[in-house]
Amino acid sequence: MAEDTDVEMDARQTVIAIATEDAEEMESRRVPPAVIAAGVGAAVVGLGLLGWLIYRNRRRRNVIQQLRSTLPVRMSDLRERGAERLGDLRHLGAERIGDARMLRDEVRRRLKKAL
Repeated sequence: MAEDTDVEMDARQTVIAIATEDAEEMESRRVPPAVIAAGVGAAVVGLGLLGWLIYRNRRRRNVIQQLRSTLPVRMSDLRERGAERLGDLRHLGAERIGDARMLRDEVRRRLKKAL
């Protein structure tokens, strides 16, 4: 039995020795500093481009651009729109006047009956 334990002890010591040699041989892998710098630089440039694109899309237009977009391109378009609205108002006014005349006639008729 003593021999078995000696053999086991020798086997364990060789395993431990091999393990420590492997640990010394294996160095941790390192990324070169140039690769890290390139990655950080690319990230900064990418964020800068993204910010610039967002700024361009969300910036306000100046007053002249706003007026040009809201006003009609030609004055003839403006005249046509005004004529359409005026015609609508005239038609509406004629209907209201007709309704008022009908009410006036109805009131006169009832007053004649009552008197």
